Amino acid sequence: MLNQIKLHRVVVGPLDTNCVIIEDTATKDAIIVDPGGDPDAITERVRLTGTRPVMIVLTHGHVDHCAESASIASMYGIPVAIHSDDLELFDQLADQIEQFMGPVAAARFRASPHSRPQVILKDGDSVAFGQASGRVIHLPGHTMGGIGLYFEETPPVIIQGDTLFRDGFGRTDLWGGSWEALKKTLRDRLFTLPPETRVVCGHGGDTTIGREKAGQSF
Repeated sequence: MLNQIKLHRVVVGPLDTNCVIIEDTATKDAIIVDPGGDPDAITERVRLTGTRPVMIVLTHGHVDHCAESASIASMYGIPVAIHSDDLELFDQLADQIEQFMGPVAAARFRASPHSRPQVILKDGDSVAFGQASGRVIHLPGHTMGGIGLYFEETPPVIIQGDTLFRDGFGRTDLWGGSWEALKKTLRDRLFTLPPETRVVCGHGGDTTIGREKAGQSF
């Protein structure tokens, strides 16, 4: 099929998180994935691309992927979406900030206005914007509510946070992690996708399913 989407990457926050603006090229409608920091950089990229955000999607509930979701959502008047299994993690963002950045940063976060995600996603859901649509794939392991958005482009593409990286995979020693769940996710949900599928990671560069599948031995 003809490619329907265009990806705009903005590297944000102290952990260099990949915030991805997914543009429907036919209408300029867009979703913002993982606004984990630097809201000014994200909104400036939106302005420069001429896109029109309609939703924020969080691949999981860790603070480096969620921290600015409320501020960005308020700015554009759009909803935030997350898998139900990571709602508890989202509710613990201030605690995560305190562990990463200390009590002063956590106090600032607690004092700022923020709301819970309004849209709850589950495996198999369709996230539609403009004329484009991505399929939600539940990817438990790095967190129990991790997800990817899969688009049947040429080649296919999945935006999937911290489940799979170039030459590696997500940690399971943080909040909500499970090594057994991650192994099952990799085997049964990601490595069954077409090998040419482009994988957009939560940090660092892109890879493909075929490349990473070939490099794993479990």
